[in-house]
Amino acid sequence: MFKFYFVSLISISCLLFSCSNNPYKRDVDSVNPTFIILPHQIHILELSKHYSAEKKQELATLYGPFFESYNVRIMKLPISSDTVYPRKLNELLNEDWIQELYSKTKEVFQDSLFVYKQLKPALQYYLYYFPKKQIPRFATFIGGVQYSVVIDSNLIAIGIDKYLGQNYDLYKDMEISSFVRRNMYKEKIAGDVMRAMAENEFPEPFSEQYLLAHMIQQGRYMYFVKCMLPETPDTVLWGYTARQLEFCEKSEGEFWKYFVSTDNTLFSSDYMTIKRFIDDGPFTPVFTKESPGKIGQWIGFRIVESFMKKNPTVTLEELFAIESAQEIMRKSKYNP
Repeated sequence: MFKFYFVSLISISCLLFSCSNNPYKRDVDSVNPTFIILPHQIHILELSKHYSAEKKQELATLYGPFFESYNVRIMKLPISSDTVYPRKLNELLNEDWIQELYSKTKEVFQDSLFVYKQLKPALQYYLYYFPKKQIPRFATFIGGVQYSVVIDSNLIAIGIDKYLGQNYDLYKDMEISSFVRRNMYKEKIAGDVMRAMAENEFPEPFSEQYLLAHMIQQGRYMYFVKCMLPETPDTVLWGYTARQLEFCEKSEGEFWKYFVSTDNTLFSSDYMTIKRFIDDGPFTPVFTKESPGKIGQWIGFRIVESFMKKNPTVTLEELFAIESAQEIMRKSKYNP
């Protein structure tokens, strides 16, 4: 079963932690993850140019369920027909805008090892924290700027056409919002992949379904990402500008004061209330326009971070095994 993720630069000096005393950093030099990254965008292009039923089956075997997902769910191609499919595939991949995506992707990812270099340190930390886990296979693909990450139990596919730079003209022509485009650059790949892995690895939410529980669940995911990428700037991990991140630092107490003093906000199960504080956006509506979006996630992360500091024997896996958001809230002793 596939899961699709819409994921989702400057190095600032120590907004959250001292760069010389990073509490998330571990000695992972001896951890050597072994993994491959399949170039799906090249393989599918070759198939369209030199089609045969045998080559199609080879790709279906190589990519497993993702081959069908790419063709049927993402690109809407009639994969079951060996007469119609080759023609439709060829037509699609020769459309001007798809050709433009291929050209721009080749330009942006001139270093063919860029994605590997992005993922390797994160996977070192992943094996450090989860030594019994298997590293999945990876692939890159061009999917018409639809998905950042597609993941199943066997393969994680990265839509590299979602990472071509915020000022890419095609993104503007597609009328993608500026706050979304701001995070469509290649250095975001590792963080987005780790976030997708966290959601896939630990999909079970808390039994509680109110805002605070959602905040802490999202906070757990971001804590996971921070643990996997301790040396990546928080501007990159959060997708915030340096000014927005500084605003969060300075306003954390005021944010929390709003949540605890506004009637029933933290314990509201209203869909729109949860969405207002959890979803990304140009800013969080109830606060000033200087604020970034997803403030609820940021506060949730701070709660989880406080919990882990107060309970240093709890492992990352045990953190996600906790079934009650209230337990984490209580034991975090969070009070900004």
